[in-house]
Amino acid sequence: MAISDLILQLQHATGPNNDLDISIGIVAGYKREVQMLGEDDQKARKVVWLYPKNGGEAPLPRFTENLEDAYLLARTVLPGSIGGVSWDEEGGTAKIDDGPYYTAATPALALCIAAL
Repeated sequence: MAISDLILQLQHATGPNNDLDISIGIVAGYKREVQMLGEDDQKARKVVWLYPKNGGEAPLPRFTENLEDAYLLARTVLPGSIGGVSWDEEGGTAKIDDGPYYTAATPALALCIAAL
């Protein structure tokens, strides 16, 4: 998925979205690995995510749900940047460095958009 398409989907999201989290994770450098567990007659499929910095297994962050995970995204794709997030009853707004203000349904979504 193109980043511009991902941003558009984030702008229209009404709340957390696991599919968007997966797309963001891939953009941020997470690798998806499928492992087959169990005996031949009872194989189970397990999906694990590999952290971009050290390749170790890590749960995929909930970028669109958790503000701390959205902050991790911003630090990963824009290290050394500064920014801010605000919210009110309408949703969230985020800005990074000299970029524009982005608004979304939640602060986490707005920060994801600003980071991308």
